[in-house]
Amino acid sequence: MYLNYREPIPINSNPGMVFPPRKFTTILDVARFAARLIDAALDHKDILNRKSLPIEKATSREPGQPLCMAQFYRILGASRLPGRKRDSQYVCPIPKTGDQVSEHIIVICRNQLYCVPIQASDRGRLNEDEICSQFLYILDDAPCLCNPPPIGLLTGWKRTLWAEAREDLMNEERNKRNLDLITKSLLVVCLDEALPINFNCRLQKGGKGHTTAGRDETNLAHQMIHGGGSTHNSPNRWFDKTIQLIISGDGACGLCYEHSNAEGIAVIQLAEKLWKHADTFTSPSEVPATTSSHLPPPERLEWILEATDHKRIEEAGCYLDNLVKDLDFQVFRFTGYGKDFIKSCKVSPDVYIQLALQLAYYRLYGKLTATYESASTRRFRLGRVDCIRSASPEALEWVKAMSQPKDDDEHGNKKVTFHLVSDDKKIILWTEAVAAQTTEMVENILGQGIDIHILGLREASKETSPTAASPLPKFFTDPSYRIANKFLLSTSQVATNTNSFMGYGPVEPDGYGASYNPKNDSIIFCLSAFWSSEVTSTSRFAQSLEESLNIMQTLLTRPK
Repeated sequence: MYLNYREPIPINSNPGMVFPPRKFTTILDVARFAARLIDAALDHKDILNRKSLPIEKATSREPGQPLCMAQFYRILGASRLPGRKRDSQYVCPIPKTGDQVSEHIIVICRNQLYCVPIQASDRGRLNEDEICSQFLYILDDAPCLCNPPPIGLLTGWKRTLWAEAREDLMNEERNKRNLDLITKSLLVVCLDEALPINFNCRLQKGGKGHTTAGRDETNLAHQMIHGGGSTHNSPNRWFDKTIQLIISGDGACGLCYEHSNAEGIAVIQLAEKLWKHADTFTSPSEVPATTSSHLPPPERLEWILEATDHKRIEEAGCYLDNLVKDLDFQVFRFTGYGKDFIKSCKVSPDVYIQLALQLAYYRLYGKLTATYESASTRRFRLGRVDCIRSASPEALEWVKAMSQPKDDDEHGNKKVTFHLVSDDKKIILWTEAVAAQTTEMVENILGQGIDIHILGLREASKETSPTAASPLPKFFTDPSYRIANKFLLSTSQVATNTNSFMGYGPVEPDGYGASYNPKNDSIIFCLSAFWSSEVTSTSRFAQSLEESLNIMQTLLTRPK
């Protein structure tokens, strides 16, 4: 699903995550915070190297079943590699007992890439002070450089074009070594500049969330998802890297992650662990101990580029800029209620919010659409996700009833307003829609979904065809198959323990992306669409979603 994708991966594939902003007063604060994140990442990598990550167990729906942990081992030290027809992945092998472990990270600052060894066989693991001193060197050195080539933009290009460019870059031994260092690094740290306050130029709807230096949550999310384009922080990225930690001088922080190696739950657990460790840092930061001065400075990665390379970087930047400009993105905090109220209605918060999304879509378009919600299949070995299809016949009957207009009838001089569908009938339809959605959800997580099964059949038919040009079975070329897999509403629950959130772009030109993070008394939605579409608008969808959530509460709290 991911590696065959040929379009750019920022916005289209890579999610971005926003954490509560920090308060930095000096670059020492930035360096200290970054060092604490890396120190925690090394602790976690040590657990992975020892294969000591506790096996999680299912907590509901046949609780106690062990969950596959494979994707948790594919996050640190991993990267996506572009291919002309299909991408591939690099995953750092787990060292054998007794092997000497070496680790390094890539730091990008002002578009310049640096390699920072953080653990080596000859001197062991760097402590927090030593890592901090390396970051300080970079923060001091990078502003002095004269316009380094923004080579990171190539990773935001179409995958086939990036693969061709990468092949040519590797003809030079120095470039080949640089690319190898990036691929095998533990992770990437992006030391950013703040996006302008007016970058997204829109009023924030719903409750006020994170702000820093006048920037709203939507502005912060743009920075984490794509960086803001070629004139802002997009050259300060390496979008192929599974984990990019992003720290901005104004306190904005978060991450961008490449999706092919793992689902959001694994990345969020790691990110929250790192941030929890770093949260013990408080200003003012202490200057690193003088013992750090014995370390060699980080290696600045220099590139040998031809005219064709510079041309490709320019073209990649233009393409990404157009994609960034086309992204209609909005963080919407619904503050009317949260999962506490939903649970009081004896309904799963996930089921409730999925039905709210169906109602919001129907109120805008008068119909439902194929809806994708990711369902974890980690109860099975190497399980990733299947698709919960929320647009059920039962959901359609309920949203139609909820959207019936009021009617007016003249009785003498009095005008009487009544609903065409009674509240009692709406409750019956609601109960049926909830039951259908719950069944669909449970069947998927227990391995009875249809989409991955059908995907397996499709791939098997390709592998067993006499020739590559052999036609697929008619099932896969039927118009109904294409309609069923055109997800104009792509959704997922992205729950966090902190006041953070994750968002992504839509998967169709005329579609919406909608992630949601239910809190006790609020729900954080990240809504996305494309400005170039004549039929979508995140502002209108947010308005419809707010109205839908309110009328649902009114229905469920009416006097018995």
